[in-house]
Amino acid sequence: MLYLYNIINDRGCYFLNAIHIRIGNNLQRIRKHRQLSLDKLADLTKVSKGMLHQIERGETQPTVTTVWKIATGLNISFSSLLKEDEAVVSIATRKEIPDVTEDNGNCRVYLLFPFDPQTRIEMFTIILSPTCNYVSLPHNDGVQEYITVIAGVFSLQIKDEIYALQEGQAIRFAGNVEHRYINKSDEDVTIQVVMYYEEF
Repeated sequence: MLYLYNIINDRGCYFLNAIHIRIGNNLQRIRKHRQLSLDKLADLTKVSKGMLHQIERGETQPTVTTVWKIATGLNISFSSLLKEDEAVVSIATRKEIPDVTEDNGNCRVYLLFPFDPQTRIEMFTIILSPTCNYVSLPHNDGVQEYITVIAGVFSLQIKDEIYALQEGQAIRFAGNVEHRYINKSDEDVTIQVVMYYEEF
């Protein structure tokens, strides 16, 4: 019997997850969400109760025909039973993320979470070395920036106005104007930036 495996990277370790486990988990989740008993599911799908029980428990590898019968009986797509579970929790560690540098290496940008089309945000950590004076060109209309100072004293210039922010302070502004990230101190400054995109 042929098994398909999904490779998952979890903190540098690789685990093998047989696809029949994924099918079983998805089937059980859908059945419980619809409040269906195994008997009722068997009636809908024309798959025996015993087979459905084994599939949900990950004890058997269903054939393509069986998966199609289940999908048809539940009126769902074939891929609904094969898809991976969506992560409820995602953890990002800056030390494990490669940086992108600006201002001759004085501005180091770490992408913590890429753009999410549902929330319309992305999140960065930025470390500014002493004397950093990074110019950010205007973003598109509708882009909002939310900056929180994690460590140090951070200066933000928006047009001709300069805002000096201490550790623990935050600022929000429209990103469609030229602005500068400035570190006037002799120590690194760490900020966290959330970008919200109203539209593209």
